[in-house]
Amino acid sequence: MTTSKRPPIKLWIQAARPWTLGVAVSPVLMGTIIAHTEGGIHWLAAFAALLGGVFIQIGTNLANDYFDFKKGADSETRIGPQRVTQSGLIAPGTVRNGFLTSFGISFILGIYLVYLGGWPIVVIGLLSLFFGVVYTGGPFPLAYLGLAELPAFLFFGPIACATTTYVQTGSWSTTALIMGSSAGFFSLALLSINNLRDFVEDRKVGKRTLIALFGRQFGVAEYGFSIFAATLLPLVLIFTSPTHSMAGLTAITSLMALHALRVTAHYREPLELLAVLKMTAKLQVIFTVIFMISWVM
Repeated sequence: MTTSKRPPIKLWIQAARPWTLGVAVSPVLMGTIIAHTEGGIHWLAAFAALLGGVFIQIGTNLANDYFDFKKGADSETRIGPQRVTQSGLIAPGTVRNGFLTSFGISFILGIYLVYLGGWPIVVIGLLSLFFGVVYTGGPFPLAYLGLAELPAFLFFGPIACATTTYVQTGSWSTTALIMGSSAGFFSLALLSINNLRDFVEDRKVGKRTLIALFGRQFGVAEYGFSIFAATLLPLVLIFTSPTHSMAGLTAITSLMALHALRVTAHYREPLELLAVLKMTAKLQVIFTVIFMISWVM
């Protein structure tokens, strides 16, 4: 397939992997609705945090596409969604420029957040960009060393949610850390499904994810733990935030997760896990909407 010199927008949308953007949007939306009851929403800060998080996720996705191609981790036998670099749809240099541009936009948006939040935002912002690159890039890529889970949990979880609340209210929120942890576990659930789907191929190319190291049953257990931790953790709010105990309604999404876990536990072909990936992404959206409505009730 020939590489397009000027990739159309639909190819960039494909490369950005829009189904993954919920992991960036969810903690920001939850952090904003928490700010609403803890001092008031700062709309410009919320917008900057939302766009910054989305562009960090897009940049991470593009960097993953680029570096996996460069390291030979993507091949024609890959089962997951089509990668634009490996398939020749977009030239490697163009994809590289794409992730640098995405990170650049998030950096610019971060300048305003630094103005509001000071040095803690400097540290968090620079670490977010750093881990976005070293996830699959650099001499010690985290995804190739079984070290991807912790930064995925932290930066698309409690850090994103609590920071969003902080730049709007000026104070750190325990509730934002709890709900951010739920978002972080959703991020781990999506990561584990991706790695479970690809673990046989990853072993062949030397990509040592935790599931490639420990096998299928570990992957199923990691997904199950992550998805139920994500959906049940808000029950803690019944004790920590009794005036907002209705937020515990988010736990009903754990019932919706049962089908996804059943498919994950009994799949015969890795291709079946693509449906679980979509189910999990939709479940995070539902979870976030339920939380936002129940929190203000």
